[in-house]
Amino acid sequence: MAGPSWLAWAFAGVMIIVAAYCLTRLLASWRQHRPTDHRVDAIHVLMGVAMAGMLVPRLRVFWTGGWEVVFAVGAAWFGWLALREFRGQPTTGGRPGHHLQHLLACGAMLYMYLAVATVAKAAAGGSAMGGMAAGGAHFRTLALVLAFALFGYVVWNVDRLSSLAPVAALAARSAPVPVLAGAVAGGGASLADAGGEGSLADADGEGAGSTPRDDGQASAGAGRRVPLSPRLAVCCEIAMGVTMGYVLILML
Repeated sequence: MAGPSWLAWAFAGVMIIVAAYCLTRLLASWRQHRPTDHRVDAIHVLMGVAMAGMLVPRLRVFWTGGWEVVFAVGAAWFGWLALREFRGQPTTGGRPGHHLQHLLACGAMLYMYLAVATVAKAAAGGSAMGGMAAGGAHFRTLALVLAFALFGYVVWNVDRLSSLAPVAALAARSAPVPVLAGAVAGGGASLADAGGEGSLADADGEGAGSTPRDDGQASAGAGRRVPLSPRLAVCCEIAMGVTMGYVLILML
């Protein structure tokens, strides 16, 4: 592979960590019934393993041509979700542009593996990773566009990290509000009866007939499950984008 071997190992190590973490997210979501985007976590597991094998050939765990099929299916799936989102049809697990970002990532993975396969056929007896740059020469413009798009998403994700609520804040919002059973001064009725619906939420201006707040987070008193860390999920997307962009730059 063109570039320092230690840097390839470093990126491969990061990809293995990302894949292992996303796998634990899937397991934690299943065991604890905590919400997460299962499709994104699953594709990150696959991308992490695939990128590690691409950076360091001895870490490959899949058969030749297998990853191309995986990421072609992934690109088709996220492309369909992105199209539904564009048409205003309901989709789950995403902010605006969420599915488009993973369509781009799957497309970049597919491009890289097709470029490596081209090199492997053209350079018999040579290292496919060693001739990676030559393979990218056929579509240098596409590699450059993909790299810049991925780096653009990296900048976007870094910028929005501070706007994401930490797990502790989400847990506080999801905690049920206790209903006091004491009598209301002067009325003798319980505070629950005074609220009309038995909740302190009405005291905040959400009485009968009002529209409840919907800010994308669990509201007080709802008792919803606390989602797995959204900040760490975005950090995984940042690591993926930087690593894929690095490999694409090597293809120029």
